[in-house]
Amino acid sequence: MTTPSTSRGYLSSARTAGPVSSYYEVIQTDFGVLGGVAPSLAYNAGSGSLGASTARCAITWITAQGESQISAEATVSISAGSGAFTITQPTVPSNGSPVLGWRVYSSSGAAGSELLNVSALSTTQVQQNFTTTEGVLAGFPVATTAVQVLIYGAGQAIPAYDQSGIQSPLPSVAANSTVDYFVRVPNAGGLWKPQKAIDFMRPQYATESAGIQIGNVDCSPLLYPGVNTAASLGTYMVMAGTLYLCIAAGTTAAAFIGGSAFNQTKGQTTTDGTVTWLSYGKATLIRVHISNSTGSAATPVAQEYDFFQV
Repeated sequence: MTTPSTSRGYLSSARTAGPVSSYYEVIQTDFGVLGGVAPSLAYNAGSGSLGASTARCAITWITAQGESQISAEATVSISAGSGAFTITQPTVPSNGSPVLGWRVYSSSGAAGSELLNVSALSTTQVQQNFTTTEGVLAGFPVATTAVQVLIYGAGQAIPAYDQSGIQSPLPSVAANSTVDYFVRVPNAGGLWKPQKAIDFMRPQYATESAGIQIGNVDCSPLLYPGVNTAASLGTYMVMAGTLYLCIAAGTTAAAFIGGSAFNQTKGQTTTDGTVTWLSYGKATLIRVHISNSTGSAATPVAQEYDFFQV
């Protein structure tokens, strides 16, 4: 029997009578989105080095897998030439991978222009290093519930994609319609086959939202869109067994850049025309077809899903 692949870091056995060729477990707390609501900001006169301006700030969360997407943006008016502002941490998300810490991004520029507050002089609180699978990230432990910003961020730009290791949030399905939802699956051994059916179980037996039905499930290695073709933000594709996500929308190169030009290393990017592709390493996609038969929008219930191919 081939060793099953698993999402938890240890071997699990599918709840079936026969052997499986591939297996992947998505637990209830794997569904979610980290980033979320904006932090609360409060102006502090005479405490820092911020000039009169409108301060903008957003945060990200740190998990053992990496950094989340950015939160919603908050603003506060700085009315003096030596101002600062305090950020109060919003509620720590509990619908995804456990949160270890958080990072602060700030600026006085246009919306979305925040940069990372990484300098030791930029805040009154001391940051610590968190070791993640995407590298070492400096941030504040979740026990630090408030941070005072003295100098605007001057580090890296806000992240364009989620590295926190969780699946996308389950979608809201419009009335009397369908949605395809994609689960990212590691596939280093090439065990998941696109030509074979996928079965699944939901062992928690949670009551599903009214009208929601899970239909066909398959292994869907979405192919390269082609040369001189538009690729929208969030588009997936699989090439040479590597899963890529479009993190900068644009148009692919007029002439194919060649398979060897695509960086297969997890976390690295490839420029293809005006498109930027992010590598998830050796992985593929499980496509779940979700339908809603009611007259109003509905969201599937987050619960454990065990996917397997025989």
